[in-house]
Amino acid sequence: GSARGYAMLGERTTESGPTAFVYGIELDAAHRGRGIGRAAMALLEERARVRGLPRIELNVFGGNAPARGLYRSLGYEEIAVYMGKTL
Repeated sequence: GSARGYAMLGERTTESGPTAFVYGIELDAAHRGRGIGRAAMALLEERARVRGLPRIELNVFGGNAPARGLYRSLGYEEIAVYMGKTL
């Protein structure tokens, strides 16, 4: 009955046309690993389909292995890698 996190979905125009974009998704640490993230992503994908958007994209930090694993298991592919170095 209470909130376990949040998810934000919007729309962007990319080279391939209109695209759904996950602007943010965050789950309370105490509730991770219970399938809530997977369910949230399924809901966002369904909302994108209802809006007629043929593609969904998101950003994820390279060091966030649990999230990257979840997205890969849902069929997401890495498109780009952003790198940096502290001087």
